Amino acid sequence: MRYVQSTLITIGFHSHESPRYVNVCKTYANEGFTIVDCHTIAKGLFAKYRELIQKIRTLPPTPYPLHPVVLVTFPGFIIMPLAWALTRFPRRKLIFDAFVSMSDTLVSDRRKFSWINPVSWLLYLADIVLCHMADEILIDTEAHKQFFVRRFFLNPKRIRVLYVGTREDLFTPGPRESLLQKGKFNVLFIGSFIPLQGVEHIVHAAEVLEKTHPDIHFTLIGGGQTKPMIETLIEQKKLGNVTLLPFQPLTELPKYLRSADIALGTFGTSGKARRVIAHKVFDAVACGIPVITAKNDAITERCTDGREVFLCREGDGSDLARKIVEVKAR
Repeated sequence: MRYVQSTLITIGFHSHESPRYVNVCKTYANEGFTIVDCHTIAKGLFAKYRELIQKIRTLPPTPYPLHPVVLVTFPGFIIMPLAWALTRFPRRKLIFDAFVSMSDTLVSDRRKFSWINPVSWLLYLADIVLCHMADEILIDTEAHKQFFVRRFFLNPKRIRVLYVGTREDLFTPGPRESLLQKGKFNVLFIGSFIPLQGVEHIVHAAEVLEKTHPDIHFTLIGGGQTKPMIETLIEQKKLGNVTLLPFQPLTELPKYLRSADIALGTFGTSGKARRVIAHKVFDAVACGIPVITAKNDAITERCTDGREVFLCREGDGSDLARKIVEVKAR
């Protein structure tokens, strides 16, 4: 195997189908890198390390003077110490696709731990150390970049913004599909049920519209942390205009989007929710489906209200309901 360009060695336990992984590799390939994938499926930290070391040792040498670059893929927090050690002798550039912060995600957003819990401070310290191990950090929006700079004491020149984008081989305009409610105006949410998504505000919008617009139906695809609460909420309010479906294969999601009249983004009120643009927004835009999402610090970096997306107030189901009716009437 001969490398004709600079080599980018990606190491981690990433999913090869992940839009994040696909788009990061595509970006570097377009910049002239040959992508070499060192991937592990081993269980346990030390087993992962052992398999990755073995794979890296079997790679052919890169011809002088092209020094390989090592990229730790998301979610690669536990891989960073190994990658740091492997890039010291000989010295190689180390890129960390951080994408999110562990402490921000688990403590501030998902509230798995409180800030008085020592675990939270260990996560915060780990965020600082892991980011400072890297020569370059990848993040998903300018708003998120500024957060990393402030929170983890980083030089902004060391952070590169790569938007999440979409899988262009999957999410494309196409003929109308019929996987959702027949004879209804279908509003579709796809995603994890976590606080950032603000699914409870979607349920509130459904409650507002159930009597005034009985032709509007909501389908929520996914699962996770807040799903039991959402199921209870739907049952308590006796909503007949909401259907819950489990996670679907990635290859099926374009069909669901092309069955929808409106796709929904994120509506949470956490700090993290204000700094990100979800995959689902890019996916729906790529399929040519109108998208409603909350206005935040990041969305206007890539989208224009009334063009690619339609924006409503964060954490406000009534405003979301109003926006759905407005888009429906267009």
